[in-house]
Amino acid sequence: MASSLINIASSGLKAANVAISTTSNNISNVYTDGYSKQSVSLAQNAGTQKPYGTVGNGVNVVSVDRAYDSLVTSQLRAASSNYAGTTAYSEQVSQIDNLLSDSDNSLSTLMSSFFSSLQSLSTNASDSSARQTVISSAQSMLNQFSSTDKYLQDMDSSINSELKTSVAQINTYSKQIADLNEKIVQLGSGSSSANSLLDQRDQLITEMSKVVGVTTTTQDSMVSVSLSNGMTLVQGDKSYDLVTVTSPDDPSRVEVAYDNGISDPIQLSADSLESGSINGLLTFRTETLDSARNQLGLMALTLANSFNTQHKEGVDLNGDVGTDFFSFAQPGVVSNTNNSGSASLTATFADSTAVKASDYTLKYANGAWAVTRNSDGASVDYTSGTDDSGNPMLSFDGVQVAVSGTANAGDKFTLNTVSEVISNMSVAITDPAKIAAALNDDSSGESDNRNAAALLALQSSNQVNGNATFSEAYASLVSEIGVKTQSAETTATTQSSIVEQLTEKQQSISGVNMDEEYIDLQRYQEYYTANAKILSTAGSIFDSLLAAISG
Repeated sequence: MASSLINIASSGLKAANVAISTTSNNISNVYTDGYSKQSVSLAQNAGTQKPYGTVGNGVNVVSVDRAYDSLVTSQLRAASSNYAGTTAYSEQVSQIDNLLSDSDNSLSTLMSSFFSSLQSLSTNASDSSARQTVISSAQSMLNQFSSTDKYLQDMDSSINSELKTSVAQINTYSKQIADLNEKIVQLGSGSSSANSLLDQRDQLITEMSKVVGVTTTTQDSMVSVSLSNGMTLVQGDKSYDLVTVTSPDDPSRVEVAYDNGISDPIQLSADSLESGSINGLLTFRTETLDSARNQLGLMALTLANSFNTQHKEGVDLNGDVGTDFFSFAQPGVVSNTNNSGSASLTATFADSTAVKASDYTLKYANGAWAVTRNSDGASVDYTSGTDDSGNPMLSFDGVQVAVSGTANAGDKFTLNTVSEVISNMSVAITDPAKIAAALNDDSSGESDNRNAAALLALQSSNQVNGNATFSEAYASLVSEIGVKTQSAETTATTQSSIVEQLTEKQQSISGVNMDEEYIDLQRYQEYYTANAKILSTAGSIFDSLLAAISG
């Protein structure tokens, strides 16, 4: 009897010790990110059959389990991924919003100053000071165009760096998850040691989901992690990398690609990288940054070209016909690095009033060219012809594209219509006397201001897209960015609330509640004390038996 009591009490002490250790571990990790509350699962040992019935043999520690709900965890990861994507987008678009809405140094203010200088010139066309002010105001306006465009270019470069950093993070997470898969299988998922590794693995997946949207499946204690398009990042103890590659369409940009280690990396779109901060960056770059820069470029082109056209209708103080007041570059064409043909494309502006604020993709297939407007994905009809050298020429949306050489099926080219206008723009006239303020007719003279008045009238005419003045076009851009910023902030606030709600739900399941742990600790201490008392009683009985036998 005494030995039986000792065994039973010993099993109880062991169980109590494990329970106290588990509770203590919960308390010590109350502030540890990713920690899941643990609990002890106990079961009675098999009893011993006696003639009078079954006698119990104490308790057994079956396992130490994590408090974990896979469904809630998946929901929280998805919500966190969406929030991270929206936040990344919001942080970027708000920078443009702040840039454009700065009233002290806005383009709108400097364009108004430029036309105000023309107003002064139109009242005294022969005044050299007024003429110099026109040139100075024009230069100040172009400087602001240039600094704004440079800021947007710098944002583009910054996104390249952020994409590289994000891809490196994802690859690190993937390798660590694969390593943990192997260790967890070796330990067995039910062991207390594995619980810590399971928490680490879950936390890594959660952190990864903030960078890129992922889905997970678990089999035989190993988790597989995939992108939303099904491409595998982790399978068993193996991981697969994402890489950044130079865009074949734009050498100034990097793209994210999937590298399975067998074939060439596969370029991934923002849709393939659903949610997460990477998606936010790519979406911003494609849908907002490119659009803003192109709208700014179109505004600069229209202003410069319309001004040049009118300026050449006049004569300067020397009686010479006016020349271009502004200089700017023609559209650029970038050949896709995967092209196999010898074709080379050259573009020129044909009608600035018909030019759109968009890049274009020209693809050769089935013996013909297909033109796609990148801003809206629309297929664009074009007129075929030949240039002065007899080369095929495509005319559409205010531009002409001449083709020399031979294109092979699948060859692609990107037409940068207006995105490079500002970076190559300057005031072409430095001599105030060269400003053609007079109209080019027999009645013109030194004080003739009719062409200056015509130049001033451009301010109030619908030059941009044929339906907006320069100030209206700029205001429209500012408004568009403002709406996008507000929408992103509202969405981020909503998604943040969802994350908070799901976090509370997840913590109610997996989080450590100090009050509950204190209560459990007291219970298990009493449990330990009771079993120790049984052990003491068993010892007393055993001593009594020995004394009886020896006596």
